Amino acid sequence: MATNYFDTTHIDGKKLTPEEIGDAIRHKKFGVDVREAMAQALEYCMRQAQKVDVLETEVKNLDERVTKLEVLPDKVADIKRDIGTINEEITKLKTAVFGDGATEILIDSQSDINNVNKAKGISIDYGNDRC
Repeated sequence: MATNYFDTTHIDGKKLTPEEIGDAIRHKKFGVDVREAMAQALEYCMRQAQKVDVLETEVKNLDERVTKLEVLPDKVADIKRDIGTINEEITKLKTAVFGDGATEILIDSQSDINNVNKAKGISIDYGNDRC
């Protein structure tokens, strides 16, 4: 198979498209033009490879972000469950302190304060009513 080296025009610094590069390598008559086409082909390939590297990094970062978002519903469910448990405990505490479970403590003397009617633990929740 004989190749026809019929193109005698010079590239003269023109930036070739990928299609023009292939045509120049196949048909340019002078070695200087063939070498220039081959150099531009290599430069084009390197630019494309750099773009692929950037895209690969971006896809990896996106994949990591998606993975983190995929576990988010489970964490939200855990948080909702914990909030429900905390609300149940607050309701029990309110009932014990302010509701039917509350017991009046009478203190008549210093000995009552020192010995008989001591609270085992008191916690005051100021909530939104705190001044």
